[in-house]
Amino acid sequence: MATILQKPGLSAFQWVMGLVLTLVVCGTAVAQSADFHQTFVVTSSEPVMLDIALPTGELAVSYSRDGQVSITASAQATDGVRFDDNFFKAVLAIEQNGNHLKLRHVSNPAYQEDRIRIRYRIDVPYRTEVTSNVEKGRQSFSGIMGPVKVAAGKGDIQASYLSKGLQAQTDNGNLDLQVIGEHVEAKTGNGNITGARLGQGVSAETGDGDITLTVVGPSTATVRQGSGRIDVSGAQGNFTGSTPAGELHVKAAPHGDWQLSSASGNIRIELPPAAKFDLDASTDSGQLEFERDDITKLEVGAHHFHQVVNAGGQHIEAHTGSGRILIR
Repeated sequence: MATILQKPGLSAFQWVMGLVLTLVVCGTAVAQSADFHQTFVVTSSEPVMLDIALPTGELAVSYSRDGQVSITASAQATDGVRFDDNFFKAVLAIEQNGNHLKLRHVSNPAYQEDRIRIRYRIDVPYRTEVTSNVEKGRQSFSGIMGPVKVAAGKGDIQASYLSKGLQAQTDNGNLDLQVIGEHVEAKTGNGNITGARLGQGVSAETGDGDITLTVVGPSTATVRQGSGRIDVSGAQGNFTGSTPAGELHVKAAPHGDWQLSSASGNIRIELPPAAKFDLDASTDSGQLEFERDDITKLEVGAHHFHQVVNAGGQHIEAHTGSGRILIR
């Protein structure tokens, strides 16, 4: 490549412009970003099946229109890394077989991929099923029929307004799940789980983190270690919750049986004034406190209590090792 030396009397602007002209003449690309867009025609007579596997990147899949799948991607270099316009041609493989599309990343030693940020947006028909695995990066899914099965090594997962079921798992990241039509399986090794309007229920499990559920069908919530908190409002069926050291709080009318346990954390239950239920509360070394007129006054130092309240109804069982149980 030709070299331009800054001569005495040559301004900095003139020198830079000369360098740019030399690079253009020599055909050397110095791009710091690249874009990709392609549209695939699909039929409306059957669902689209979308299969995604990426090592890194941010992914968003959402409803746009029927009859086509549109894939848009953008890459941005960091730390001064530069690449040419052929980046996506070299690293992105897309296969179509009817309504089945596969999107894969192909590793290429010509690019320092750990220093390139990539964002993918895939616009799909409503009747779309997705299987997605992004090892590192955020993923979101919205407005499609599903079902959706999504996994991540490290990264947050968001899903909203899916008509069918959802399986979401990440080793390290948060899960935010809203308005899912069928049962949800949600698991994170380290992170929080938030779920709202999950009418068919959720099986939520975190290794270490908080679980917050609002208006859910029959569900389970499990914190495996640490002081993660479980907070549930609007439980509309059976509910089982357990946490080692965190607080467990349930606020709802009992529409199913509840089993609540914490090794050392507190358990707080809030029920409507005229709720009918069978109560079985116990603690090994903690305290029992009832702030309700329809529950018999406790004996001093009692660690176990059972009572049929307001002629009885759903069974509520609460146990903590050393924490406090409060029922309002």
